[in-house]
Amino acid sequence: MYWAKPLIFLIATTFSAVTFAWGNEGHRTVAIIAEAELTSTTKAQVQQLLALEGHKHLADIASWADNIRGSEPGLLSHAVRIPFKAKYYKPVRDCNRKTRCVIYGIDRSSELLANPNAAPLERLRALKFLVHFVGDIHQPLHAIEQTGQMHAHWGKRTWTLHKIWDTILVRSLKQNPETLAHSLMNDPTLTNIQQGSPEQWAMESHDIARNFIYHDNKKIAQSKESITLTNDYRQNSIPVVKARLTAAGIRLGRLLNQLLPPSRP
Repeated sequence: MYWAKPLIFLIATTFSAVTFAWGNEGHRTVAIIAEAELTSTTKAQVQQLLALEGHKHLADIASWADNIRGSEPGLLSHAVRIPFKAKYYKPVRDCNRKTRCVIYGIDRSSELLANPNAAPLERLRALKFLVHFVGDIHQPLHAIEQTGQMHAHWGKRTWTLHKIWDTILVRSLKQNPETLAHSLMNDPTLTNIQQGSPEQWAMESHDIARNFIYHDNKKIAQSKESITLTNDYRQNSIPVVKARLTAAGIRLGRLLNQLLPPSRP
């Protein structure tokens, strides 16, 4: 539906349940793209908040939300577990009181950041979550129930499929976040996107996970067996990764421009 589907073959092993999204490199790339989208007035407000903790750029805080995981009780999920066959996001089903999801996190952080009467440090905290959550929701395996926790054999190495999507594919580009961000921003095939809503971003990611990563095969998605990836897996997957990183960065920048407009006289 979106890109050529990679081939997957099954063999047996165990799997883990720990999930992160994009890794430090991917999140920094998203933040750099977002910062380039900011208007001068929005950028000034962002820098004023960042300066409260001695930061200068959005990339400096891009992985903060991952770094504090496990240190604070009751933190929001960095994902939304939309069922495999679902055609739309349903809050009662996918983001209820027991499983506050990344969409709720984006909405709540946006509300707090946009409130000029909120304490500056609370607004900075909201900014830090927002920068991270918008990146997370664009990682396909963060928007589907089946998060890719099976082990994946690729060449001589083994990771979880989730790890391959959040980190290994980005690192395989062999570009630092600054270089990668600028190359993505200069690619006209990637930058012409609609803004949409967090719910729509989640469904984009869900559909990519379902139709591209899992080849629309729920048995593969639910399997606890490991997978062996073909040699062309990277070539097929890199365009997806680049598109999602670019979309996340552009949409984050636009969202911040909406939340932090120029002060009215």
